[in-house]
Amino acid sequence: MIDTRNTLAARIATAALALTATFAGAAATIAPATAAPITAPLRAETPSAGELTAKLGVAINTSASRAARAAELEAGEAGLGTMDAIAGLLAAAPPSLRYNVVNPSVSGDRIDATLRVTTEGYPDFNYAVSWRQLDGTWKFTREAQCNLASALSLPC
Repeated sequence: MIDTRNTLAARIATAALALTATFAGAAATIAPATAAPITAPLRAETPSAGELTAKLGVAINTSASRAARAAELEAGEAGLGTMDAIAGLLAAAPPSLRYNVVNPSVSGDRIDATLRVTTEGYPDFNYAVSWRQLDGTWKFTREAQCNLASALSLPC
């Protein structure tokens, strides 16, 4: 019976000698592999108030693809039902209705802001909204969705 441990050890020793002979004239050294450098988590640039308004506009736009809309939400696809309901009420609002995100404030991976809703002939309404940075993208939080839904007497 052949001792495979000795055969394997002999093969490794032969390969090491061949490698040493190959690099003998080049003063090569073989160092242990080094670990890949540690990189910081992917961080997105902080969006402006206008960019946050646009991001919210995509989430509310029922004509946009469901994938694009879900990508704007912390809840993803699960949050689209609430956004559809909010969009339905906005579609029934007077044409003079406008909304803008104002006064964004960043704290770590969260942006808190105010959603200002204006309609000609009515006082302005202000709602607290927020975005959270997930996987390098700012997403409208589930908390903000539910706050808006509650303000509009919708379930969340």
